[in-house]
Amino acid sequence: MPPTYRILPVIENRSLGPYTYLRIEDPEMLLVARCGHFLMVGFSSSIDPFLPRPLSLFEVEENSFSILVKVRGRGSDLLSKTREGENLKILGPLGTPFNPPESGVLIAGGIGIAPLYYQSGWMKSGKLFYGTKKKEELILTREMEERDFTVKTITQENGGTVCDLVRMNKNDIEGEKIFICGPWDMIRALKEILGEFARNAFVYLERRMGCGLGGCKSCAVKTNSGYKLVCQEGPLFPLSEVRFD
Repeated sequence: MPPTYRILPVIENRSLGPYTYLRIEDPEMLLVARCGHFLMVGFSSSIDPFLPRPLSLFEVEENSFSILVKVRGRGSDLLSKTREGENLKILGPLGTPFNPPESGVLIAGGIGIAPLYYQSGWMKSGKLFYGTKKKEELILTREMEERDFTVKTITQENGGTVCDLVRMNKNDIEGEKIFICGPWDMIRALKEILGEFARNAFVYLERRMGCGLGGCKSCAVKTNSGYKLVCQEGPLFPLSEVRFD
C-alpha cells in the first residue's frame, strides 16, 4: 500500500544561515527514516501552491524531524514563513535508502549540505569539502567537526568553488567512498575532476516532482541504462552512471 499524507505540526521555525530550519513533531519518523530518504512537503490549509516540494531529511530525533528550506520561489517562501503551531502536509519517507560507509568523503555545494549532514550522523568519521557563495552561508562546520569529520571550506567571494577545493585536495580522496550533493553544474564538473575516482562516487540528485511516488514521471534523469526516476530509484545514484548530455 502506497504511503499517504499526514498532517503534522511545526514546532520550531528559525534561521540557520541563509536557510530556514523547520522542526516538525512526529513520533514515527525515527522508526522508519534512513539515509537516502526524502519527503514531499505541502500545505495542509491551502491548495495554492498546489504541488508539494521534495525536501531532504536534515535531522531526525525521537519525537520530531527537521528540514532546511532555501527560498527559491513563492512556494518555498511561504514554506519558510510557516509558524510554530501551524500544520504541514507530509508524505514520506520516500526514495530508496542505503547503508552509508563508516567513513568517507562528503562534497557539498550550498544547501546540498542538508542530506549530507543527515548522512554524517550515520557515519563514524570522514572528510567534508564544502563550498558556498559567501562566508555567512557556511553552516554546520563546527557540528561536522564534532562528528569527527575533517572540514575544508571555500567561498566564491574568496575566489573559489568546491570544485576548486576538490581539485586542490584530490590526493585526500583516493580510495574513499564519495557522496556529493549540490547544483547540477557542480556535479557535472566534479565528474570530470574526479576522473577514475568517480567510480567510487555517488550523487544526491534533485528534480522537480509532482507526486514523489513515480506516477507523474517529472523527476526522470538520464543514466547509462536509460531514464530513471529520482523519486523511485534515487535520490542517490552512482556518479559514473549519470548522463549530462
